[in-house]
Amino acid sequence: MTTKAPLGTDRSTFHEGEESTCLTMKNLKNSLQFLSSLDAHQPGRTMNSIQIDRSQLLDLASLASGILGPKVYSYQPLERELDFRLVRVLPQKTSKLKCEILHASLVSPPEYIAISYAWGDGVDTKRLVLGGAAISVSASLHGALKAVRDQDDEVLVWIDGLSIDQHNKGERASQVQLMGYIYSRAKHVAVWLGPDADDSQLAISLLERNVSKQRIRAVENPDSAALRSLFKRDYWNRLWVVQEVFLARKKWVFCGTSKLPWEAYEHASDAFWGHESDVQLRQGPSSFPNVASLIGLGANSLLEVLRACRKKLSENPRDKVFGVLGMLPEETRREIPVNYDQPVKSLYIDVADHIISSTGRLDVIRESIYFPLHVSSVGLPSWVPDWSHVHDIAALPERTFSAAGETDAVYEFHDNERKLEISAIELGVVKATGVAVGTLCALQDYLMAFLHWRALLLNITNINEDDEDDQLLEAFCRTLSLGQVPPQWEQQGWRAPCYHVFAALIRKRLPRLAIDEGLHRYAEMPVLLPHEHRQFVQTHFGDPMMGRTFCVTKNGLMGMGSGFMAKGDVVVVPFGCSTPILVRAENRRNEFRYVGDVYIHGFMHGEALAGNKPVKKYMLH
Repeated sequence: MTTKAPLGTDRSTFHEGEESTCLTMKNLKNSLQFLSSLDAHQPGRTMNSIQIDRSQLLDLASLASGILGPKVYSYQPLERELDFRLVRVLPQKTSKLKCEILHASLVSPPEYIAISYAWGDGVDTKRLVLGGAAISVSASLHGALKAVRDQDDEVLVWIDGLSIDQHNKGERASQVQLMGYIYSRAKHVAVWLGPDADDSQLAISLLERNVSKQRIRAVENPDSAALRSLFKRDYWNRLWVVQEVFLARKKWVFCGTSKLPWEAYEHASDAFWGHESDVQLRQGPSSFPNVASLIGLGANSLLEVLRACRKKLSENPRDKVFGVLGMLPEETRREIPVNYDQPVKSLYIDVADHIISSTGRLDVIRESIYFPLHVSSVGLPSWVPDWSHVHDIAALPERTFSAAGETDAVYEFHDNERKLEISAIELGVVKATGVAVGTLCALQDYLMAFLHWRALLLNITNINEDDEDDQLLEAFCRTLSLGQVPPQWEQQGWRAPCYHVFAALIRKRLPRLAIDEGLHRYAEMPVLLPHEHRQFVQTHFGDPMMGRTFCVTKNGLMGMGSGFMAKGDVVVVPFGCSTPILVRAENRRNEFRYVGDVYIHGFMHGEALAGNKPVKKYMLH
């Protein structure tokens, strides 16, 4: 049972686990004098005759602080390591939102709800009463608390914007370390998507009817547009919510006045984006990575989770790391302490160092894709991934390839871990590159890139296109799809369906562009039905070609790599790396810039280790 401190008691004397919901005597006097002046015309009514309960006291505090403007709540420090704050949301007696703060311990916490929400831009704010003071909070936080408020009973919630003293970096760091426990021990997690907007009630009515893929095909455009808007809300793009949802025992989703189980949104999202197959970027629950399949990968878990969550957004670049720690094993969390005073550059270097040292592999450097149009604000070495930058080009899938076989990385850090020396086998030097597929890509971009790359290959190799069985042209088509050939085409050849689809689409989408006889005859082949062409390109070539370009080396190898590769870049296979990489010599003391990973046909499964190819050292800066 809660025991209230008498009015005028100093806040610092309160028993740990409770916060004062009272005003100081000075504030109380000011509030009562204000009310007394309003009611001075009432005979016999004096300050001494005014009786107040807790709710009325909060009203008085709200009035007083409202006159003086919004206040900054004065937090009492958390005394024990596993202490955290809960917000007591008082019952809905008026439209005004009234809350109190109390301390609790994760050792034996009371029953509470953890709230998952997007913070918003901070410009749109609303008032609520917290511990007797009218404070200003984001409209999103305010809406989330109103959504879970009960008509008759108090509700205990954890919400980061109030439960953590955001002005105390040390406390923020320690509480972030506990986030995994906080969300996993909550009764349930309340997901707040925001108020009704963009026909959200229309979309939610579909969710309530257990919408299926077949149903989505039949719905009218307004329904489809409403669903799309619902799944494009800011919440789904936020990094922190991935772990908040992942750790929850049970999840309820609030939007406006509606409340539905998470599974209703998840089912509808899968059905909707399955139908909208031409949309490359899935949103809503379908955009959340399958973290459960990643955290069991031991030392590789950190890299896999960072990679899977990379496109999610956070305001603080440190949170691209700190925001995923709650999903990872305890030993990983111990190795990467949360410290908001640590420079971003230092943090990202430490993470790369930790991943290389703990895994004995160099795959983490493949996430550092050279992008000259993006200038890192923290001045990272070329081999260290900038997790705050979202690339449109993804690293090659690690588990698909094993260019260095089962070898461990051979490396050494230099210059306070700013430089990384690696041992690798050189495969060749880039002789020519094609046009890069744009990052904002239309279907025509893929088609034009195909034509340019094919012409480049024919020109360099002097291949006769009339030779239907030419192995090099088959290899060309396999290279375009990064070697990911569907089983049904593995035996009969990949060239025919590739040429057929590209030729047919070029003739349809670019009718004024003449194609040669070699392509023209493939366009007429009955390989796939016309309505399957676009899906075929998107499935087998969309992601592989995005942001990449075709290349040929001086010794005749062909590959697909970063659109920013250049003539003279060196292709090497580092020990302990899943794929070949591109490095660029710079005018320094035999130092190289990391450019990106690269698919090299015929060298993706350990072939470089055969024979007696010399091993060289490369200093990456």
